[in-house]
Amino acid sequence: MGGDANEMVRQAVEATINGDLELAKRVIDADDRVDEFERSAVNKTVIVVMQESPVAADLKFLISTLGVVGEIEKVGDDAVKLARRATKLSGQFPAEMRVALMELGEASRKSFNASIRLYSAYSSELAEDIIHADEEIDTAYSQARNKVFTLIQGNPDATAHLVRTIEAFHALEHIADHAVAIAIRLRMLYDAQPT
Repeated sequence: MGGDANEMVRQAVEATINGDLELAKRVIDADDRVDEFERSAVNKTVIVVMQESPVAADLKFLISTLGVVGEIEKVGDDAVKLARRATKLSGQFPAEMRVALMELGEASRKSFNASIRLYSAYSSELAEDIIHADEEIDTAYSQARNKVFTLIQGNPDATAHLVRTIEAFHALEHIADHAVAIAIRLRMLYDAQPT
């Protein structure tokens, strides 16, 4: 599920930069598969809880799993939002913003990938790295947004499509936020002091 969501993000960035409407449509269609993974994981987790009656650490892990799965599903949703922006931009993504979108896409995907690794092999250090990397991603988003505002000032007639450009960056910033949410959830599970 995480791999599919990550690939959706990669493809959505590519579709946005290249104006590839067919690729954007494939990203939008791929969301059904991620949604099905989420339904399946939730159902399986609920069945385990009902049949096995887990306690303490096992129950906390299963509850955390539900949260992680929900965050992954939201990454898929944000990839779809980005793909939809690509269709509305219709190949009009500003050339001067392409590198910034690629870099923010890579940083967001790297953070998200790290959060998936964190789920399978927890490390306090990796959790902290994910949380701290979000500051850099937020800064990159702010810089891109400010650059787009400058483009709007220079070309007010292009405001509508430049606002969609900001929305594309915003979708990627949200993906990093979901990675942070996973890291925080897992940190609470593994690093919490027993009571």
